[in-house]
Amino acid sequence: MIGPASGFRARAGAALMGAALALAAFPGAQAQPAPQLPESSQDAAIMCFYSAVLTGRGQAEPMAEAMWFLFDAARTATADAPDGFVDKVEELVAAPPPNLDTLTTDAPAMLPQCASRYPLISSKRAITLPADAFARDMQCLALTIYLSDMAQGDLDDTGSEAFVTRLQALETRLTARLTPERYQAAGLADEAARNLALARALRDVSPIGNLMSILTACEAAAA
Repeated sequence: MIGPASGFRARAGAALMGAALALAAFPGAQAQPAPQLPESSQDAAIMCFYSAVLTGRGQAEPMAEAMWFLFDAARTATADAPDGFVDKVEELVAAPPPNLDTLTTDAPAMLPQCASRYPLISSKRAITLPADAFARDMQCLALTIYLSDMAQGDLDDTGSEAFVTRLQALETRLTARLTPERYQAAGLADEAARNLALARALRDVSPIGNLMSILTACEAAAA
């Protein structure tokens, strides 16, 4: 059986380490009105990401859900060079938000703006996974690997163990489904090709909707 793509895992883990370091560097803040989201989609996405992470107190599941903002911004930024998606995510996740000095105070008030600017992140929206079984399994595996690495590198481990266990169980099922024969049939005979396919599959996640809702749909599809 072909195991999870190690190169893809390493890149995901490196990205979330940057997020952890950025969070640890946040200073105290003075109370003041929350700023409006900037016009720049990239700056707005970074601001929304950190607002959601801080409001969720750095817990694994809120951080997983917040990654949607950076996935969507990276997808837009790599429209002309899609294979650079994972590199762009790493760049965005390591970038400080424009309102770094006041973000600990701003965060809760920023979230309604983020929800309005990015309606696809709503957990109330229906999720439609790819109809093709191989494409669906690859997309679910890509998201599961990324979120698993994120959860295991979370700053605050409280409450993340159950989430990690959940992700590992899904990854085991998906890995078992993605047999060598299926990879061969898709023209993915080596690890490099599989890593690239996983990165491309991850790039196509944000248009589907809320990441935690996608995860639940993937669990149902892989049951």
